[in-house]
Amino acid sequence: MKRTLHCAVLALGISLLAGCGFHLRGMSAPLAPLSFSSLSLQSTGSLDEALRLALQRDGRLTLLDSQAQATLRVVDEESRKDILTINRGGKVNEYLLIYRVNATVQRLTDDAPEAMSVVVRRELSYSDAAVLGKEREEALLWADMRRDAAEQLVRRLSYLPAVTPAKPAHASPQP
Repeated sequence: MKRTLHCAVLALGISLLAGCGFHLRGMSAPLAPLSFSSLSLQSTGSLDEALRLALQRDGRLTLLDSQAQATLRVVDEESRKDILTINRGGKVNEYLLIYRVNATVQRLTDDAPEAMSVVVRRELSYSDAAVLGKEREEALLWADMRRDAAEQLVRRLSYLPAVTPAKPAHASPQP
């Protein structure tokens, strides 16, 4: 009797969550198809490993070194650490970590590369009493921000405008 009641409550809870539109991260609608099936990476710097992992997890793309249908090139990376809050004594309480990536995607059928920009921000609390721990936390945050930026770049590949074939300049009208 008790087990049946537990199962009924669990089923009711799951149906309520499903009814409100709740879904686990990554379990939403299937990914939109891309306008290319192979991609090569160029000069990705510190983002290289995270970007390769994100592309391998995607499943819609084949990662090639050359002869790819599109090329992803990281043009610029910027890491910045700004002061967010200061206490009454003039010491830093929190920092704002900002990681900016500018990239371009050049498809074989495009005339010009498509620009993409990703900005990732994280707050880092600071304490003079735990300097070593805070240094390690900051390093972990930077690594997490690189992974997040790589995943955002891969997601944005789905939103590139569709390639439309150019009309010939000397086309004559049909009667």
